[in-house]
Amino acid sequence: MKKNSFFLPDFIELQRESYFSFLKKGISEEIQKRNPITNKEKNIEIFFYPEHYKLTKSVYTVKQAIYLQKSYVSKLYIPVQLTNKKHKKVFLKWALLGHLPLMTNRGHFLLNGSARIIVNQLIRSPGIYFRESFYEIYANQWSENPESILKRFYADIICVKGTWLRLEIDKDFCLWGRMKKGPKIPLLWLLLGFGLNEQSIFNQVVSPDLLLRSFEKEFEEHTKKSTFKEMKYPYVSSPVEAWQELSELLNLKKGKRNPLELGRKWLFKKFMNPRTYDLGKTGRLSLNKKLNLTLSLFQTTLTSQDLLAATNCLIKVAQGSLKTDDIDHLKNRRVRTAGDLIQNQFGLGLIRLEKNIRLKLSLAETTSSETSNIRFLINSRAVNGVFREFFGTNPLSQFMDQINPLAELTHKRRLTSLGPGGVARDTATLAVRGIHPSHYGRICPIETPEGKNTGLVNSITTYARINSQGLIETPFYKIYKGQIQKEKGIFYLSADQEDQLKLATPDLKISKLGFLPKSSLPARSGEDFVKISRFEADYIGVSPLQMISIATSFIPFLEHDDANRALMGSNMQRQAVPLMRPQRPLVGTGLEARAVSDSGHALLSMSSGYIFYVSASKIILYN
Repeated sequence: MKKNSFFLPDFIELQRESYFSFLKKGISEEIQKRNPITNKEKNIEIFFYPEHYKLTKSVYTVKQAIYLQKSYVSKLYIPVQLTNKKHKKVFLKWALLGHLPLMTNRGHFLLNGSARIIVNQLIRSPGIYFRESFYEIYANQWSENPESILKRFYADIICVKGTWLRLEIDKDFCLWGRMKKGPKIPLLWLLLGFGLNEQSIFNQVVSPDLLLRSFEKEFEEHTKKSTFKEMKYPYVSSPVEAWQELSELLNLKKGKRNPLELGRKWLFKKFMNPRTYDLGKTGRLSLNKKLNLTLSLFQTTLTSQDLLAATNCLIKVAQGSLKTDDIDHLKNRRVRTAGDLIQNQFGLGLIRLEKNIRLKLSLAETTSSETSNIRFLINSRAVNGVFREFFGTNPLSQFMDQINPLAELTHKRRLTSLGPGGVARDTATLAVRGIHPSHYGRICPIETPEGKNTGLVNSITTYARINSQGLIETPFYKIYKGQIQKEKGIFYLSADQEDQLKLATPDLKISKLGFLPKSSLPARSGEDFVKISRFEADYIGVSPLQMISIATSFIPFLEHDDANRALMGSNMQRQAVPLMRPQRPLVGTGLEARAVSDSGHALLSMSSGYIFYVSASKIILYN
């Protein structure tokens, strides 16, 4: 809850806030992940102290960077401790990690004199999703229509970094685990491989016979054919046997090494090693919530409890006692803001730096050269290279649209589903592009490009904000017994919180004491529009502009317009060329002044007062 924010929020706060959070938390989080770096013998250790990092002042100001075509960057220094246990020496020095691109107060970056923007990306949230698929069975290969359609279920465990895992029930009701590459694996093998014993699995799973069905089916087929070949999926009853079978099924490189050990290491590397598999905090939150677990938020790899609970829930979904998930609902999607995307790149740079340090340490060991020289070990090239690549080649880093102030504002408040980790525009279905009831007050239903990107590139609405978890929130006033409680302040709700509530529309006629009308009121309940009495309403929106973006709210009498025409209007305003002598619009909606001032194009005075002289060379303000 936030009090006194009855005004429109700052339109570029979205970009600035995300970058501030990167500076406050992101830098130290990423460096902590790599601490400490050691050599193979573990007798040399390099330790960073990220909480004491320093940023230098940029060499060029914003104006100078534009004129001289230079980058607006800052040097990132960090204290590094090198411990040489062999010679019993400790060195502590400041090291230059790299040049960090700085965000201007207008929310963009300056690189080689050109303004660049990082577009916010809307992606599937890490976590677990229960979905359904349909199997069509045809009488023969020439028949036009299927004889019957079977409904089957699967669960996808999605992570931030690493391999996606799918648990599925096939048409014969057998349970399997699948990854993008490689053969399907019986789910019982995976559960045993994670270290669970047979008895605890069968005691805790709802229908344990489903876990055994894949083995029964293969055994029946095997006995019918009566072949001498080994069964591909034999029944196993202990973790050791499961690891053995896994290494044979996946054909892991044998050599002199024990296949049992290879199977165990393969499982650990795929799902339990925090360096190669990461659910992220949001993924862990989502898993805990959906599977009723109470694991720590720092446990960002898969555990045996997750797999067992996911198997249980999948069987319940197949039996009809749990619902499947709506993938297009905004509670299942996260926004990666500029700060998050830069943090990811910074993390990549540190991984490269770590590799370089390890390589130099091993070389120094063999050539017995100086290992105590911190400057020799730590080079700023790795981090600089990653930022250069990101700003130069990533589709989410774009040249800023500078035709007019509105174009700039809209570009900074854009949400895209495209880019790395998002959808591809050629394969995106209508369901992804469509308007969902959960978009209300969060994503504008009108402003989107025409053509291939329709519905994949959207705009965030006027009042919406993005919280620390990457969920889009929109403001409401509380209603108590039919009266609006404005003095309690504004409540920001995410799509998930809003699902259970009845929300009244913001354009109702309200009495002087803040009571709603006595007649039945239009409201939203979940995904439906309903009529309710004033005593049933829980919250009410703060403004009729709440559901549309800034460009759309410039259109006067929007409610009388055709939606397609409004779409064209909101897109074409961004293409208007500014006038030499700006004039007020003949019909305005009251938002124009705020848009110009927030975009940073208008000259803003440091103090309030009266302007009594304006010319081309000076403005005189009297206060």
